[in-house]
Amino acid sequence: MRAPFPQLLSREPHRTGPGTRRSTPCAQTIQIGFPTMDRVLDFPSSADSAGELHPRLVELRRQGTLPRVLLSDGQEAWLATRHEDVRTVLNDRSFSRDVVGVRARRSGEEPGGARSVNMDGRPHSELRALVSKAFTVRRIEAMTSRIQAWTDDLIDAMEEEGPPADLVAHLAVPLPAIAICELLGFPIEDRDALSGWCDRITTIGDGAPDQKAWRELTAYIERQVPVKRAALDDGLAPDADILTRLVHAHDSENALSMEELLSLTVVVLAGGLETTQTAISGGMLRLFRNPDQLDKLRADPDLVVPAVEELLRYQPVIDVNRVQIATEAVRLGDQQICEGDLVQVSINAANHDETVFPDSERCDVTRGPNPHLAFGYGAHHCLGAALARLELKTAFSTLLRRFPNLRPAVPPESLSWRGGHVTLRLEELPVAW
Repeated sequence: MRAPFPQLLSREPHRTGPGTRRSTPCAQTIQIGFPTMDRVLDFPSSADSAGELHPRLVELRRQGTLPRVLLSDGQEAWLATRHEDVRTVLNDRSFSRDVVGVRARRSGEEPGGARSVNMDGRPHSELRALVSKAFTVRRIEAMTSRIQAWTDDLIDAMEEEGPPADLVAHLAVPLPAIAICELLGFPIEDRDALSGWCDRITTIGDGAPDQKAWRELTAYIERQVPVKRAALDDGLAPDADILTRLVHAHDSENALSMEELLSLTVVVLAGGLETTQTAISGGMLRLFRNPDQLDKLRADPDLVVPAVEELLRYQPVIDVNRVQIATEAVRLGDQQICEGDLVQVSINAANHDETVFPDSERCDVTRGPNPHLAFGYGAHHCLGAALARLELKTAFSTLLRRFPNLRPAVPPESLSWRGGHVTLRLEELPVAW
């Protein structure tokens, strides 16, 4: 998720995983793409299966092979669905998220321009270091009382309106937006506009992303920069919020360009919005669909911690993970991957791998251990995992404490899920109490 934050920022160097074996170069390494194609499948979206893991992904994982899939941009990729294979692609130095840079170097060019959070190694770690202090466990724990207060205020407003009330509009959407606005240093009253822009820049397929939305969002951030600069001149601490820290790093440390400042701010903002919003609404719906597990959580509120982990494992949130590119010829499981081949991972499928999660199709709020990959794995592990967990724990525990009889106000099968985006979204969740 996000991750709930998308897995965009590097934490540790790539390592060679147990699921890969170095191999001799493929005959096709002089070109980008596949040898002769015998089968290409469209990538299965959970939006087409009412927010459930698409049954085709289940079938493909159980087959134990890597099929070839057609992505929304028309490119072809291997599809990794097994837990071990997905972990390997996310963590092994034989794979990279920097598709543009790898392709440029394979063509004999050296990529120039701004650093990107999709780069590997030093450029990536340098960008991450600029924002990582805002997401330390200690810093997030210090936000506990504020997140609880925001949650209480939002639920107060929902209760005042009376049932049926839309849990998406009243809690799932505004809570993560308020939290990430505070961390970034944006006015909370701008959260609806910011959410709208992020919704438009995370579309996939033809015409994506929305360049007009990107320009509008970056123009907004540019207007905030002189505000932060003036506050710094007046004595504001550089680490007061993320944007202030980035402005200080740009002006006083020459640590990043303005283009990098804008891009990094967008990454943090987008990562803190839709993934956690869907995790709250989709997670609550998952509990409604498993009343025995909901009853366990009501009877023992301390189960909220393992319950959050299980809901992160079970409920699809990010529909399409970032594609990777092979930087050398390598075997992934039994499949030969050529240098330059694209590999699309499905974290959702990996999180249901029965070889790792016993009785994997059962939602179990007492499950443990729970080595799910919702926050990614290894080098690109989600920077905002602690924040996401705190928001989810606070939302679920407060809802169940305040409304012992909370229930869906419409049949769950009648609910609509939005597709065509990186992140799934439950359009609405009417509840009664």
